[in-house]
Amino acid sequence: PFRHESELPNAYDFRTTSIAREPIIIVRGADNEVRAFLNVCPHRGMMIERRPSGSFLEGQPSGNPKRMTCMFHAWQFDMKGNCVYVAREQEGYQDRLCKENVGLRRLRCEVKFGGFVWVNLDDSPKVSLEEWAGPAFECLRETLDAEPLEVFHYHKAIVNTNYKLWHDTNSEFYHDFMHYHNRVTGFNDAYFARKNEAFDNGHVVVGTFTVNYENYEGFESRAELSFPHLPPNQWYMIDLFPGFNFNLRGSALRCDTVTPLGPNQVLIEFRGLGLKRDTPEERMTRINHHNSIWGPFGRNLHED
Repeated sequence: PFRHESELPNAYDFRTTSIAREPIIIVRGADNEVRAFLNVCPHRGMMIERRPSGSFLEGQPSGNPKRMTCMFHAWQFDMKGNCVYVAREQEGYQDRLCKENVGLRRLRCEVKFGGFVWVNLDDSPKVSLEEWAGPAFECLRETLDAEPLEVFHYHKAIVNTNYKLWHDTNSEFYHDFMHYHNRVTGFNDAYFARKNEAFDNGHVVVGTFTVNYENYEGFESRAELSFPHLPPNQWYMIDLFPGFNFNLRGSALRCDTVTPLGPNQVLIEFRGLGLKRDTPEERMTRINHHNSIWGPFGRNLHED
């Protein structure tokens, strides 16, 4: 999941990213559908959109409203990837080119598992997204699909280590002894009774337990803002190999996306999510809960 649908809330919103060094653009069309394309003009291979995010609703200096426009030769594309304008098409190409045949390269794209946007460069994958991730997601599927979610926090870090170590750290309990907050709030019989459940494709699910926040000075129960169908103050974690992590601690969901930058360097993007229907007061509480544990200056994340 390289993005969440709430990061493209309106028609003509877009986000850019990369997968395996291929530039990708994700857009929400006028029909509200989220689609993904190679962010490359089929004419001369120019990257079409260089901004990390924005909207095509208003025109840019190099293009018209509601169009993705390549600044090199002003070819224009709609939100479905169709080429709708080629500059001097008849004069330059006569009958040798038809704009209907030169659209953007569309990629497999699904919005699934709590509204996350999943993109696959393989047109014919050997297994579907459901088959690849579904069994590992069963413990949180009902909770994350109950109602729309919304991203409220984002930060990223580059860590000088191999990308697999992030997945490995999330999948073992030994390092929890480094977390003073965890020792105070979580170490009880239920905590030590947890089990790692392994699935095909390298996925791991860490079992739930009740976190005793009141044991830690300055913290309070998160029961009032628990996610739907989640018992109060519970904690679940799903690691999808090779680089996705879903960490739900009572009132806030954290999702990590891991991108290898080299053998010994990895980019980790952290997103915090709450319910879209949150009141301003509820949202602020969720943000405080999330960042006190998982923000850049939180109790746990820097130790991880």
